[in-house]
Amino acid sequence: MLNYYAVYFAATLPAIVIAIYVYKKDQFPEDKSEVVIAFLLGTSITFFLFFLIPVTEAINDIFFDGYGNIFFLQYFRAATLEESLKFLVLYYYAYKLKNFDEPMDAIVFATTISLGFAAVENIEYVAMADNQQAAFDIAFARAFSAIPLHALCGVIMGLFFGLTVFSKNNNNSNLFLALAVPIAIHGSYNFVISTGAGIIAYIILFIVLLRASKVFTRLNISQNAKEHEYSEKLYDIKESDVYANIIKISGIIILVAFIL
Repeated sequence: MLNYYAVYFAATLPAIVIAIYVYKKDQFPEDKSEVVIAFLLGTSITFFLFFLIPVTEAINDIFFDGYGNIFFLQYFRAATLEESLKFLVLYYYAYKLKNFDEPMDAIVFATTISLGFAAVENIEYVAMADNQQAAFDIAFARAFSAIPLHALCGVIMGLFFGLTVFSKNNNNSNLFLALAVPIAIHGSYNFVISTGAGIIAYIILFIVLLRASKVFTRLNISQNAKEHEYSEKLYDIKESDVYANIIKISGIIILVAFIL
């Protein structure tokens, strides 16, 4: 018999802690109520997935099998649907706020939305456990895997979304990257987990963590210095390199997963 209060607390605590940490790192924090609403809207994504997932699974059953089946499920059913819905919340809620007025806001809101979804997803996983210990084991494992993955995808989404909104160039291709890069990261992570190459998933997390930490730190420094210019140069980002790296990294991950 599960103590649902205890396991649900264990499932949601990591997401809440990371969300608070990101919020506190903002030198010019937004209204708390707006951030809480963003988190709650992130949790609501599971409601829409309830209707979308059966459709994608039906398509998958008709057209795909073997590794194609796994690829479609992890890159489209999971990564594309989830990241797209997060993106829509970011665009139609956070971006429309009067207080959405500086680069860090994009990262704070995108990460908070992602963690709201991650919290509910975690609850769904621990609720399937057979006993209390198994539920805590799942919550603990995901606190160092799936939850950080969603948070890091939020940071990357916020980075490129911020480049679109606040960069002098206002390059709309960054709007595409705000969705494409998290999908690539999320899909690759899920794919290697599903094919039994779990160690690669942690390598993905580590690489993304290094990059996200670098971006977050630089942006925090620019806040402290009250520098509001926000450009690709600040983060040493070249758009062509981003596209190339998405293709190369995803290809290598898929190849290694197939071999293993």
